[in-house]
Amino acid sequence: MEYNKKVGAGRKSVEGIALSFEIMVLFVMLQVILTVAVMLALISAYVVNEGGEYDYYGAMLFVSGVLSKDNFMVMLTVVTTAVSAAFSVSIYWAVWGRKKSWQDKQYLKEKVLRAKPVAMICIASVGLYYLAILIAAVIAVVSPDTMEEYNEMMESALGGNQVLAMLAAVLLAPVNEECIMRGLILKNLQRFFSTPVVIIIQAVMFGIFHGNWVQGLYVIPVGAALGYVAIKSRSVIPCIGMHLFYNFLSFIVGLLPEFCQTGFFAIAAVVVCTAAVWLMGRQYNNPADILAVEKTDRPV
Repeated sequence: MEYNKKVGAGRKSVEGIALSFEIMVLFVMLQVILTVAVMLALISAYVVNEGGEYDYYGAMLFVSGVLSKDNFMVMLTVVTTAVSAAFSVSIYWAVWGRKKSWQDKQYLKEKVLRAKPVAMICIASVGLYYLAILIAAVIAVVSPDTMEEYNEMMESALGGNQVLAMLAAVLLAPVNEECIMRGLILKNLQRFFSTPVVIIIQAVMFGIFHGNWVQGLYVIPVGAALGYVAIKSRSVIPCIGMHLFYNFLSFIVGLLPEFCQTGFFAIAAVVVCTAAVWLMGRQYNNPADILAVEKTDRPV
């Protein structure tokens, strides 16, 4: 009997992980489909322009020419991310968001959206950003070609008009990714695993979701922190804010003095931010957990 219970629990755990991956793949496929649709639209425009005649090499040259135009790729990123965000927010709200209790609303308002917790989230974001820089620096040393390819990919997706780039990276991406990862996926995993396991699994999935191993590696700690905040705050709203601020840092750090972009400064920033968050957390009545909730609580 005990063995059967363990087998049953193991099967449910596998089902929970499988469903989470299915959710993630669904949204990845959505963006792929949107991108393919744009490519087909460009080919159709070429055929119309050529009077109904289709030439493969001519079509590819036409598409390549359009893709290389200033701001086209960043506009494509904005559109695909916006559509994905519309779906993720709608599905999240339909499945979980509308079930938000009055107690959770009050908890968010009275315990989370306060000066000190918000300050801690911002400080943690700075520390996590510089930790990501250190991880990326290690990757650049170990595999410089891979890092160069990654930089070219990011420049292609977010290069050009910086207003559009910020719209995609600072606003749309955090909303989309948090509703998917800390909303739908984390919520699903909580049905099968303990809190520490949930945080680890969704953080790894967050890395996989980004589709390249460079970014995948350095966002895992970020995903873990966001998962912790989602569980402890009972909401994805602080996660969206934290994610937004984290992404915003990538646009402003380059404007800081050169010293602020050195490895020494990055190490110091990680240490100082970690210490600051820990010290601020100790000032609460329950120093072990700034945003303490019961084990049965779920993010909404």
